[in-house]
Amino acid sequence: MGSKAQKTKPQDSYRHTRKELIDNAATFGVKPEIMVGALYGVEYASKEEAKKLIEAFLSKEVK
Repeated sequence: MGSKAQKTKPQDSYRHTRKELIDNAATFGVKPEIMVGALYGVEYASKEEAKKLIEAFLSKEVK
């Protein structure tokens, strides 16, 4: 038999829906409007992926 740790997924690998991430934008220290822009075209993302998307979005040059 395998151990319980092998059967459960690590917390970071859980992928949240776009709506869940936008609703909890404050968790990432941003407003929902920023989260909408950062997640443009993304339906699911882990917390780590969301953080990277936010950083990339905020570092883009405004034209």
